[in-house]
Amino acid sequence: MKCYLAAAAAALALAAPAAALADPAADAIGRYVAWRGGPAFEKARGILVRGTTDNGRFQGVIERRVEPGRLMERITQGSAVTHRAIVGMAGWTVTLSGQVEDAGEAAAKEAERRRLTTFDDALRSSKAKVSLEAGETFDGKTVQVLRVTFDPASRYDLLLDPASGALIADRTTEEGATTITRFDDWRMVEGVRVPFRQVQRTEDGTATTLALTEVDIDPAPAPAAYKRPASRRLYTFPAGRAHTDPLAFELFAGTRINIPATVNGVPAPVMLDSGAETTVLDNAFAESLGIKPTAVVDAVGTGGRDVAELASGVTIKVGDVELRDMTVALLDLKPIAAAIGRPLPVVLGKEVLNALTVQLDFADKTITFHDPARFKPEPGAVAVPVSNVSGLHAIPASIEGGKPVLMDFDLGNGQPLLVFPSYWKPQGMLADRPTSKGLSGAVGGIRPRTVASVKTLTIAGVTLRDIPAVFGDEDNSAFNTGHTSGNIGMPILGRFDVTTDYSRGRLLLKPRADAIGAPFPKDRSGLLTRMSGGVATLGLVPEGSPAALAGLKVGQQITALNGKPVSELGVPGITALRNGPAGVPLKVTLSTGETVELVLKDYF
Repeated sequence: MKCYLAAAAAALALAAPAAALADPAADAIGRYVAWRGGPAFEKARGILVRGTTDNGRFQGVIERRVEPGRLMERITQGSAVTHRAIVGMAGWTVTLSGQVEDAGEAAAKEAERRRLTTFDDALRSSKAKVSLEAGETFDGKTVQVLRVTFDPASRYDLLLDPASGALIADRTTEEGATTITRFDDWRMVEGVRVPFRQVQRTEDGTATTLALTEVDIDPAPAPAAYKRPASRRLYTFPAGRAHTDPLAFELFAGTRINIPATVNGVPAPVMLDSGAETTVLDNAFAESLGIKPTAVVDAVGTGGRDVAELASGVTIKVGDVELRDMTVALLDLKPIAAAIGRPLPVVLGKEVLNALTVQLDFADKTITFHDPARFKPEPGAVAVPVSNVSGLHAIPASIEGGKPVLMDFDLGNGQPLLVFPSYWKPQGMLADRPTSKGLSGAVGGIRPRTVASVKTLTIAGVTLRDIPAVFGDEDNSAFNTGHTSGNIGMPILGRFDVTTDYSRGRLLLKPRADAIGAPFPKDRSGLLTRMSGGVATLGLVPEGSPAALAGLKVGQQITALNGKPVSELGVPGITALRNGPAGVPLKVTLSTGETVELVLKDYF
């Protein structure tokens, strides 16, 4: 899961010599540039704004600097703080809990697009295409649409009054999500027309109002604004200790790392998830502890997008180590818990991996937390570089012998492999292989997706074979960010002993001789169910699967498999029967009392 604060967008301002563009676009640009201030607007290269923010529940303040070659912004809204600076293609960002990370290439490119679209640079750059699109009706008015396209996933539309060139709104598409910002209270500042009121609305309906109190065109340089701050020390060990004892964890269904812990002193299991950009508490569990929301953010996962509340002042203790005063997200985790098949009060996110060196021994099912400064690796592990990519961490891997690409490192993903459309579509990966449909997702919901087998994946010098994989599409989910090529999950990572050593920019992977060559579990039934109240309901019956050939339909309820109630089997037991060897019969008892027999087989 990825979680972030949507920053109020600066008004886009575009200008270029009319002769360089087709006449219709040049006409629109000419009117717009004149309306924004003409020569003063074209000459401007930087802007500093300060103001207040309000999303209807929480208020805050904003400061943003956009200058040639660099950008800085600090936005607070309740307990949520977004603070980052980008200089060229490098920079830093501060997490919700005060840890400072490298911003990464994707964030730097987004900041570059922001800079280019602040004044006229986008139209003078070969990095963008400018076009005048068909007119639209917006808020009951006819508008011209002046579009700046950087790549298929990054598009900026200016919605203009056709007669005057006045900017009514902009529409920004980044990472598969579209945000619309309406502008009002225009004032002249140093000859440039600036909107002092902006209302930004995201696809999930969240609206944030920005009211400017200070604007400076081409502000004086302020190098201190871009200086990297110190990272907050999140963890404490008892005096004299540099690591915990090895702590036993439960590897639920072979894919979920559940660790005994306390949250604000209350015992609760936490599920370790390196793919969660922030720690998440189930909102009902948080309420039972008296934890109250203090901010709202957007959340994005493989299932789509959602809105999460934030709360601060949370302390999580695992063994002898404490993570103090964390800012966490609050979400309804019950749908994910139902899909996994066990309660899920807490998802422990990347903060613990940022703060500590974490050693996972999957053979003995133990986890050890180390002070990074005093950690000494064991011999025999392969060092794999790990990169921060838009707030998450990624490692290089080679798909079917191709050039190594970055893929998300995700201890919270219960599936072996996700392949993103930015990779598989240009490669034509689905052209000549059997495919089917599966159910996949987490934050944002569970939805049907294409599944197929990947022939090989090479990671840390080890080649794994015949891997069931989910192939995503361009939608409003984590599949469509385009920053990495896929996601490596627990059924692959659990075949190694894993040490995360982010402070040194690496993972240490040691292949497990007992697991590295084992076949991957794979559904051979087509019984894709959702559990509720001790009954498994068919949510999807893939075409050509044994379940489809046996005549089973979506919506039918299953009460027993091979005579054993599904309430006793639970999700792990049902999964084990679904993943049985080809040729094995499976008896399915429906809520009507009817029993249907199917024979397991490979259908994708």
